[in-house]
Amino acid sequence: MTKERQLLAKGTGASPGTATGAIVFRSEDAVAMAAKGTAVILVRIETTAEDVPGMRAAAGIVTTRGGITGDAAIVARSLGKPCIASCPPMRVDYASDSLTVWRDSTDDKADSDVVLAKGSIITIDGAKGEIWTGA
Repeated sequence: MTKERQLLAKGTGASPGTATGAIVFRSEDAVAMAAKGTAVILVRIETTAEDVPGMRAAAGIVTTRGGITGDAAIVARSLGKPCIASCPPMRVDYASDSLTVWRDSTDDKADSDVVLAKGSIITIDGAKGEIWTGA
């Protein structure tokens, strides 16, 4: 029996396309895992110039801050990678290699907050700005 996909969050779609992969929080991890044939989604608070190798290696990019004219969005578009360049409901914790998607307590359909660790599989839609669990 397969688990139903769940819409985790909506952010700002900044570069069209879809990608599925394992969550990584560091550029070095994206490069290393992609070299082994694993599709990855690079998730950062914001990207910097040091993240470009990881952005190249990743199947897609997600940032919690930024926008359609931010670094992540511009680089993603130049690389032809899907990107969500601002997703305020997400909080990245680099120390624990995890992200938390905060759910709105006023939404009757919302489950409790969702915590995902490095390696969890997500799918992103860079046109719609949607982030889903699983493939």
